[in-house]
Amino acid sequence: MSVTVLSVESAWIPGVLADLRARYGHVRYYLSAGRPVWLHGPETPQDLTTAILRCHDEREARFRAEVRAVREWLAEGGKRAVVVELFDAPTHDDVRFLQECRMRLVRGEAQSITVLRHIRATLPTEGDEILAMLKLAGGSVLEAELRRWQADHGWDDELVRTVTSTRDGRRTYATPVRRPLPFSPELAAEIEAPPLSTAALLTDPVRALNAFTAGAAAEAAGQGRVLSRYAGNLFRLSPNRETASAYLAALVADRRRVSGTLADLVLAQAGKWDVEPSNRALLAYSLGQLLAKDQDPAVRASAARCFEHARDLDVPTAQVAASFNGAALALYRDRDLDGAVTSMRTALELLQETPADQQVQLLTNLAKLRRGTPEATDLYRKAWAAAADLTTATYVASDLVRALLDADEDAEAEAVATRLLDLFDQAADTGQASEKAVSAVCFRLADKRLAAGVTAEAARWYLAAVSRMRRGAPELVDTILGNLGEQPPALVEQRDAHAVIQADLRALKGLLAGAA
Repeated sequence: MSVTVLSVESAWIPGVLADLRARYGHVRYYLSAGRPVWLHGPETPQDLTTAILRCHDEREARFRAEVRAVREWLAEGGKRAVVVELFDAPTHDDVRFLQECRMRLVRGEAQSITVLRHIRATLPTEGDEILAMLKLAGGSVLEAELRRWQADHGWDDELVRTVTSTRDGRRTYATPVRRPLPFSPELAAEIEAPPLSTAALLTDPVRALNAFTAGAAAEAAGQGRVLSRYAGNLFRLSPNRETASAYLAALVADRRRVSGTLADLVLAQAGKWDVEPSNRALLAYSLGQLLAKDQDPAVRASAARCFEHARDLDVPTAQVAASFNGAALALYRDRDLDGAVTSMRTALELLQETPADQQVQLLTNLAKLRRGTPEATDLYRKAWAAAADLTTATYVASDLVRALLDADEDAEAEAVATRLLDLFDQAADTGQASEKAVSAVCFRLADKRLAAGVTAEAARWYLAAVSRMRRGAPELVDTILGNLGEQPPALVEQRDAHAVIQADLRALKGLLAGAA
């Protein structure tokens, strides 16, 4: 296995980390003491409402960016280890990050993932103020900031050494802390760059506003109602159009589903608070997107009202087109295919000069609505022609290949698959969506070749799929080998590699259950 999970007494962890650095030479170390281990990226001024409504997308974008950085670092080759120190139970995203790192270890190289878990010790309660400030700061701070706190509060050097520990120039807890700590607005005000969960306690509106960044919103997106508490506090401290809009945006962003009643209340309140039309349109569109996915037809009817509200405001054409696209989803779910097609065509007409990624999405969605007609294949072809990278190609490739194979256009289907594989292999990094698209395309071609009795060609396409699947699936490869009725060495080798990856990914998943 390439994954090791070590439970170590807190006092010994710095030494274990030093040993790992000496053994591997190249160690990429992450400290998980309260903030996402993968949350990095430059911060620039952000519009509050836009950044809050995009926080989930921003969170995923930063996650993928760090995975790409790990992949590039591992690709340099040689002995390398990704080491993550966990003070508390990992989040689902933390485990997902560890799994993504494992799937990018270079086969044949001495590379590994090591997780260090604390065996908790007891800390003196006299140090609770220090621990509270560390918690308010997100779990760790630069040495200079902690020394500033110490000077301001008069903490004893021995007490600081007892309750804190040093990692690469930063101070963190000496061991995990489970007891309640004395949080207060006064302590929160001393944190230089507080997370939004701490900024929600601030009483200075300028400092509260300065705490906001796209990264801070992305972090808060995975923490319950933190965005709503932060934005609500900001609005109370400084009530104006901008903070009112941000508060309403946070109420939307903190939810995975909403009711039609809540949507109407949010939009009505946006009008009462004189929120900018562009921000009201963003709110209406975001609410419509949530409502359109609901299983209840009555709720989906509210989605249509939200999209109509977004279109009625004086906003850019792209936003109007997006609202028609969203309305098509709600109509499709209501089985109003004619209405969905009309709405989608309107979106396309509005976006004649739209960027390629939007064209691909709109054309593909319209083709799906027209599935089973000659027009559908032509629309898929247009979408494929507009696809300029792996992300856009991923969106259309599987549907296009299925349509081509159903029409016995096998040569064109193979050409599409070949280009998709080239884009996949050249990409800086690949995600689950692109891996699924590659698998679907290759398996469809392989299954058709196998049905025609062309076993060698079927094996070639099966191999193209399984060799690019990062998630271990030995059972799937076993099924393929059984269907082929033979044992091609390359596929057998892939089967063994998949078994190792699967065991490692399961070990990492076990972290969520306290196993491993």
